[in-house]
Amino acid sequence: MKTATIKGRLDRLRKDFPTWAKACYTIRDKHGDLIKLAPNEAQRRILATERAQMQNNGKCRLYILKARQGGVTTYEQARNLHTIWANPGAAVMTLAHTREDTDKIFRITQRAVNNFPQALLPTLGGRQTREIGFPGMDSTFWTATAGAKRVGRSVTLSRLHGSEFAFWDEPTDTLNQLSPALEKPNTSIVLETTASAHGSTAHEFWEKAESGESGYEALFLPWWICDHELYRSPLEHEDEISTLSEEEQILVDNHGLDLEQIKWRREKIAEKGRAEFLQEYAEDPESCWLTAGDLFFDGNVLKYLQESAPEPKRREPVHLKGWNGMILVYGEQVGFDWEKERVVIGVDVAEGGGGDRSAWVARSFPSWELLETFADSSITPKQLAEILNARGRKHDNALLVIEKNGHGITVLRELRDEHRYPLAKLYHRTQVDRAANKQTLAMGWTTTAQSKPLMLDAGRELITSAKNGEVAPPGIDAIRDAFNTVRDKNGKVDLNGRDMLVAEMLAWLGRDYAVGGYKSFTAPV
Repeated sequence: MKTATIKGRLDRLRKDFPTWAKACYTIRDKHGDLIKLAPNEAQRRILATERAQMQNNGKCRLYILKARQGGVTTYEQARNLHTIWANPGAAVMTLAHTREDTDKIFRITQRAVNNFPQALLPTLGGRQTREIGFPGMDSTFWTATAGAKRVGRSVTLSRLHGSEFAFWDEPTDTLNQLSPALEKPNTSIVLETTASAHGSTAHEFWEKAESGESGYEALFLPWWICDHELYRSPLEHEDEISTLSEEEQILVDNHGLDLEQIKWRREKIAEKGRAEFLQEYAEDPESCWLTAGDLFFDGNVLKYLQESAPEPKRREPVHLKGWNGMILVYGEQVGFDWEKERVVIGVDVAEGGGGDRSAWVARSFPSWELLETFADSSITPKQLAEILNARGRKHDNALLVIEKNGHGITVLRELRDEHRYPLAKLYHRTQVDRAANKQTLAMGWTTTAQSKPLMLDAGRELITSAKNGEVAPPGIDAIRDAFNTVRDKNGKVDLNGRDMLVAEMLAWLGRDYAVGGYKSFTAPV
């Protein structure tokens, strides 16, 4: 073979990971056979995400939530080996969550090296425990256990693969110790895991990645993406599965599952139980974290609603002095008959904590179609009042149900005094003045120990009515909030940070008020 041809082939192997994997990287497949790695769909999605991040950001920070046995760890080991093979001076590391798993993962790399084409294999260094090195290239690949003393210290890394990140003893602390070793441009940190406990450090880190708050991109890989071949059971006859449950029908309609996959799913749920199945074989990025949490709402119902959650038809920019934001529009309030339909807007005002958002939901009444949603952490109470005044008037003076705790009272006063919003269209709640021995009407909703159960009941009624098809389901943000609404060990339910769900609850509480309430809910004047 001509020198130029050899050089061209080597250059391609260095630059193109899939070509290198098919030529050089040996794995043991599910049948026990040794084959070269041909990236599957899950692995291709990871590669595409890594490449896009590297191109756009000059580095990769990726957090993968996955189902079991999707080949993600095998793929990441291959990526690490390719990095030191193709780049002189590179140093890479894989961290596993236990010593046993460290040994198991290292054997994947050993197998690949032992079966590497000899003509393409650089001279190996001396055999070290869980270390592969190419001294002539000054490149090294370590496989270690997260939490081990001094792991990753005093080294500069090109690439870090964190396996089963959610099961590390101190996930974020360990990651923070390693991050300074990857400060240079063109570095990669790829964390991958199955789900652990709801509310755990890894779960919170995932939520931050999903919302864009951590610098990591969230990538979810459900079980049907992870393995098309293994996760199916052959049908004994064509009519073996004649009917599907509601949940199964959604999986077929929304994700293209076939009957062999449905049969496998039924068998696995019968074997492991539903909770363990959903944790190990994730179907969505919320329910897989639920096993350790006492969920307030019915998880099966939330899972159903998640699949049927509406998508916004458009995003409407909003510009105020010193602030820009976005309203998600799901349905248009066009030509409403005021004898039949009105608009109710539930508003949760941020209390000013870090990351806390002001949010509102607009619903038609009584049909309860989802019209609009809004959420933002940077808007001030006065700016929020300005937007609510404009949107409320656009919807023929919608009823505004505003939580008055904290900064909510500022929003209410701005609407009443500065914008002259119709007082009849600001929700009022009856309060008892014990000193004067009389009842009074107070603007807004106050959340107290006594009124909070009413909010939770409103949330339950909304979720149940949506499941029964009586009202339109909430948007995906409210469903995610519902997944994160759990009871603590004392049975208490914390609604802090559940802004979109709280907005839905407040709107629901306004339904009775919309029928009669303060000065009655009448057509606008």
